[in-house]
Amino acid sequence: MASYALIKFKINKDFFDWEQAFYSSQPMARQAGIVELFHGRTDDDPQTCFVLAQVSSKEAMDKFFAEAGDSIASSGHILESTKVTMLNN
Repeated sequence: MASYALIKFKINKDFFDWEQAFYSSQPMARQAGIVELFHGRTDDDPQTCFVLAQVSSKEAMDKFFAEAGDSIASSGHILESTKVTMLNN
């Protein structure tokens, strides 16, 4: 069974700037067992973003967020706005 995380959050920077930081963090995320499948923003609010990722476990994702929190926040991701929905198939 595969596990996925749908992550919704706000950003306080331009989407393009956030996206560049997001791309640069992908090697570290992959090492943590997180593989991004999609990322984007909503049409009606460009500060609201989503990431859909395949994850090895919720615990591994939580550990990644804890360890990379400063880097994630510097990308413009407003950490306290983050809502995660875990999905399985």
